[in-house]
Amino acid sequence: MSQGRPLRTGARPPRVACPFLPNSDRMSRSNDFAQAFAAAHADLGLARVSVTHILQRIAEDPAFLFGEELRSFGGQCPVHAGTNPEDRDKVAVNTLLAFLFHGLKTFMETHLPADGAGSIPLVPPPRSPYREALADPAARAAAPPEVLVSYLRDSTCHLLDEVITRWAAEVLAEEERCRQQGGGSITTVAAASFVLRTILEGSELYQRAGYDMLSITKTGSHTAIHICWSLVEAAPLLVPGRDAAFYDDLVRRSLKQVVPLSVSSLGMLVHYMEASGMEPPDGLAIHLLPKDQTAFALDDAGLIRLRAAPITPFRKPDEQHYTGCPAFYVPGLIKLYMDTVASIARDHGVYARLAER
Repeated sequence: MSQGRPLRTGARPPRVACPFLPNSDRMSRSNDFAQAFAAAHADLGLARVSVTHILQRIAEDPAFLFGEELRSFGGQCPVHAGTNPEDRDKVAVNTLLAFLFHGLKTFMETHLPADGAGSIPLVPPPRSPYREALADPAARAAAPPEVLVSYLRDSTCHLLDEVITRWAAEVLAEEERCRQQGGGSITTVAAASFVLRTILEGSELYQRAGYDMLSITKTGSHTAIHICWSLVEAAPLLVPGRDAAFYDDLVRRSLKQVVPLSVSSLGMLVHYMEASGMEPPDGLAIHLLPKDQTAFALDDAGLIRLRAAPITPFRKPDEQHYTGCPAFYVPGLIKLYMDTVASIARDHGVYARLAER
């Protein structure tokens, strides 16, 4: 999903009641949150630019990567003289990331470690305060639930960071191979990497935060992990007293209800997470979902869905367009994050431990 912290400019506006809320808190339609979230964006003057058609143009003609049209919303709509340059950069960058993330998904599927039983072995996170204390499985089994989950969240981020780092190294190596071979030929992956780096290095938006392909991807991965773990932790809060198999099935089936978060602007996403209690004050993805969270509820079908009440209108100064997270445009990538988190939760008995809270 989107990068974990927003590139904020200006003061945050006061939170106001969202005018797009349904009358009933227990909603029967699965798309109510998505509609309310989209309406909140539109009311602020934020227009969504889907990058699907731009990805299709790249697939049809890889030379499109080097054209000026890529920097102009892919020709989807006119780019007027008053269009914020940061919006142009954002759309181009997210398009290129979405293109490259198809390869990331394949790389993750083949490089995520697994033992003979299908479990995902975790490496103790290097900066975790529990690194030494919880390295032993028996110690993890005896740890308080909030400590165990913090350790597992941190370990999951660290695990995927390592895989993403290896993927990014291969992308850059492919670009370098094409450069050394000369002859004017280049693969589409190398071309996308080159154009992406060029845009990032010349963009005030991304240079303010020092972002490159690797850091953006890792930050977005942490946000996806945080949301997936929050969904896992919400299950026993909302439906207490069930077994691990029930919860595992519930969170996997409920993922589609949470995906609308990935279609939002970064600012709206982070403000929703903060207002609902999903994101803690320190902004780190290692904290257990609080019992008083207001993000998740059950719908009439018994699935976990998002509540519209915490939607908090927010727009950066001069921001007009958003694309949503690049991972949204890669079929199965968000599900891969969910599968990874759900498998780790199952392997470490998280649901039974959360019942102790």
